[in-house]
Amino acid sequence: MKSRLILATILLVCLFSPGCNIPVSRPMPSGPEPGTAAEHFSPTENLEQIDRDHLLHARKSIDIAMYAFTDLYLAQAIVERARDGVQVRIYRDNDQYNQEQRRSSGRRESTTNLLGGERNIQIRVKGSRELMHLKAYLIDGRELRTGSANWSPSGEKRQDNNAHFTTDPQQVKAFQNTFEEMWQRPNNQLVR
Repeated sequence: MKSRLILATILLVCLFSPGCNIPVSRPMPSGPEPGTAAEHFSPTENLEQIDRDHLLHARKSIDIAMYAFTDLYLAQAIVERARDGVQVRIYRDNDQYNQEQRRSSGRRESTTNLLGGERNIQIRVKGSRELMHLKAYLIDGRELRTGSANWSPSGEKRQDNNAHFTTDPQQVKAFQNTFEEMWQRPNNQLVR
């Protein structure tokens, strides 16, 4: 009994002491409640970290339509989810993808090189030269992110951009239909 009292006292003192760092398990934050939305703006907010946090909550699938994608931090989050069994499909713009390929030629650290070898990641590039300018993704078929921010460090942290998150069923369904239509185009370039 006396040892329990001593232990409880030590824990209380430690918990309320400024320098005490006892790890506390916290529940994982979840996405917005069904039918709700959240809006975020850079540079006031770090959209890179917000996107990463959302991506890391994926359990089954991530469908991504992204015009520019040079952010290694987000690519690493996608690889992490893919290695845990999450199925990832990435759809890219033709010109933008090819520009990024030329710029990263010879560099080990590029999003394409990072994503390319993962078995649960598929990448397709729009076959025509007409712009694919979406900056959106869908997590587990239920949480949609749209907005103006490309996946580059400057686009996510320094430029004036937004990221809109919603679980509205109509918006989710509209993106699913659009993504499937783009994904199934017969002239797409299969990267992986």
